Amino acid sequence: MNEKALQAFMVNIEEISDRLVELKAFTDNHMETNPDDINWGDVGSAGYMLEKLTELTDWAYKRGEYAE
Repeated sequence: MNEKALQAFMVNIEEISDRLVELKAFTDNHMETNPDDINWGDVGSAGYMLEKLTELTDWAYKRGEYAE
């Protein structure tokens, strides 16, 4: 086993987990947007975020363009 690689991997995993917690809080707070003030720009921003997250989950679970 490569101990240095494992340590670097675990640091990355911890950082990913931290980012996921941040994103969850961001979306729980309606992306820091007042629901009464939602406009099409906000819809686009949410769609962009969904597109990026879908790409990541498709890669992780080998779906879509990443399917074997």
